[in-house]
Amino acid sequence: MTDLAPLLSPRSVAVIGASPDQGILRGRIMRVLCRHGFSGSIWPVSRSHDTIMGHAAYPTIGDVPEPVELAVLIIPAAHVPAALRDCAGAGVKAALILASGFAEEPAGPGQDLQAEIRSIAAETGMAVAGPNSEGLANLGTGLCATFSPALDSDPGCLIPEVGLPGRIAVIAQSGGMGFAFFDRGRRKGLRFSHIVTTGNEACIESLDVVEHLLDRDEADVFLLFMEDVKTPAMFARVTDKALLLGKPLIVAKIGRSDAAARAAASHTASLAGSHEIYQAMFRRYGVVEGRDTEEVVDIAAAFASFGSRPPAGRRVGIFTGSGGGGGWLADACADAGLDVPLLDPETRATIDVHLPPYGTSQNPVDGTAGVIRQLGYARITRMMAASPAIDAILLVTSAVNPHSLQAEADALSSLAATTAKPVMFWSYTLPHPDATETLVRAGLPLFTNMRNAAAALSALERYGRQRRRRLDAPAADIAVLPASVVRRLSGPARTLPEVEALSVLDLSGFTVPTGGLAASAEEAVEYAAALDGPVALKIQSPDIPHKSAAGGVALGLASPEDVRRNFRLILERVAHTHPRADIRGVLVQSMAQSGLEMIIGIENRSGFGPMVLAGFGGTGVEAERDAVLVPAPLDRDEAGDALRRLRGAVRIDPDRHDIPALCELIRQLSCFASAAAPYVAEIDLNPVLVHAPGSGVSIADALIVTHAQQ
Repeated sequence: MTDLAPLLSPRSVAVIGASPDQGILRGRIMRVLCRHGFSGSIWPVSRSHDTIMGHAAYPTIGDVPEPVELAVLIIPAAHVPAALRDCAGAGVKAALILASGFAEEPAGPGQDLQAEIRSIAAETGMAVAGPNSEGLANLGTGLCATFSPALDSDPGCLIPEVGLPGRIAVIAQSGGMGFAFFDRGRRKGLRFSHIVTTGNEACIESLDVVEHLLDRDEADVFLLFMEDVKTPAMFARVTDKALLLGKPLIVAKIGRSDAAARAAASHTASLAGSHEIYQAMFRRYGVVEGRDTEEVVDIAAAFASFGSRPPAGRRVGIFTGSGGGGGWLADACADAGLDVPLLDPETRATIDVHLPPYGTSQNPVDGTAGVIRQLGYARITRMMAASPAIDAILLVTSAVNPHSLQAEADALSSLAATTAKPVMFWSYTLPHPDATETLVRAGLPLFTNMRNAAAALSALERYGRQRRRRLDAPAADIAVLPASVVRRLSGPARTLPEVEALSVLDLSGFTVPTGGLAASAEEAVEYAAALDGPVALKIQSPDIPHKSAAGGVALGLASPEDVRRNFRLILERVAHTHPRADIRGVLVQSMAQSGLEMIIGIENRSGFGPMVLAGFGGTGVEAERDAVLVPAPLDRDEAGDALRRLRGAVRIDPDRHDIPALCELIRQLSCFASAAAPYVAEIDLNPVLVHAPGSGVSIADALIVTHAQQ
């Protein structure tokens, strides 16, 4: 991995293209760089000026009289490659390219210029960030190599003396959004360590920056604005490292795609859109997704305060002096997946002695303004925190008047330091700055949006639960592919029809239906006679992945005459719908017992590794679109969790369906897919019939699409 220290923590910086004109970007970046107390050397590089803003300027990077660790390039795109080579020749270790005009422009020479940048970085070993970046800031060292107005307009303290305890790093592909997180967050008492905008990511990606800061322990919480992941294979490694270290990643992900627009052989690949895959990866590795700028910043405030001690469960206690505010917040908690249970009798008895007759200790606890004045928020919270019925506390306040909070500042600080349960405030009025400062100094986040307060607490709980699961997880169960399976999956990319797919699964230890591939009607009759009960006929062709839609399926055939007639009808229909199809024969199988129709599949084209899809199946699977994705491999418990996330999960009834058998099939397929990842692009088991408890499941149809092998 390229060393990013010269990029993010340089001891000297050169600005190539610097200007004294503060009305243009080349001058603004010099002004911002010079005004925040950077402890290292600043060297303007300009052919037009001898000094810029009190610093001696030099015509080329090679003329600078001391070694330069970071060069900031703010010159026209066409000149960037030559400037990079000059930097390499001068021993510069890192380059930050602010110029635009590269791959973000679909027409023109930008694509070639960006490819040249990538090539120079590979040749020289320089750490090259950008192009099309808005710059970066290391607030601990005073390095502000950016022209962002968020750092240009305020020359004050970069890291406030009063702030929530966690250090927050922002890494964003969008410069404007990255500095927007900083601008909004510092007003809420967030302490930022870094803002890094990665632009087009020609060489260095967002996850490279995250990993560098993780390895050096330079941040506690990460805010990411993400358009895509250019190296998906890196995602699992970096996010898993962050989860194990307890360093949450909060992501704003843009660019949802329409999964139905993908051209794919299997239903699984059609259902597994790119955003669904991102969400599955986020869920697996504890990545928290925010919906907008304010929510991302509010979630970050919660993690900066209580990320190291998330709630043990989703049960919330609410205290309010406004009955309406408490009820409204309770609704927001329910919408966020949190519970607001009745408090236990012992806790209620402790609280009730302080309440007037018109108050209530049920939950929300409505204590009225008089109780708040008498006891204060800290004492009330300690009473509630003793309850075994709740895992976290939300306090409703009107922070427009700071005096009551200021009066108990020390008690609130002690509360935040000692309580094991997260405590957060929501103000239904716009808070006075002194009220915000009092709570921030105590280490307690203050929200002005009730839904964000509930969402932040919900995110904390989910993150804690996923981290505990990861820390307790046993070693992954990966199958070993038999040599016979490897041979069948190797070779050029192709679609394996059901008869071949079932053979691969059979060799891999799956229970598959018996049957035979018939080349003639009489051969079909012979196969049917050897099977018990009615049979099914299915056309077999790599060119016909969806057999029913092509008229290639006949079910419930009980007599030889039915088998003969339907064999011929299938061939006639398929000849009409797919006249050029490569027909391998007609598969004859026993009819499976009836059961709930599910789809279990694998998608393995995204670069993130095999993704398991589970949902309601049958011929209408894409119309229903009720399915979930989970990265492979997974265990039975994770399979059960996935099934419970289906919108129609209530249809999977443990009194009517063999759910353990279904979970075992999902686990088995996920382990097979992990082992077969180099060979398998898609798998479709649709439908899988889930029978009565204890009766197992049946794979009623199967399809495998392979990757090309050299």
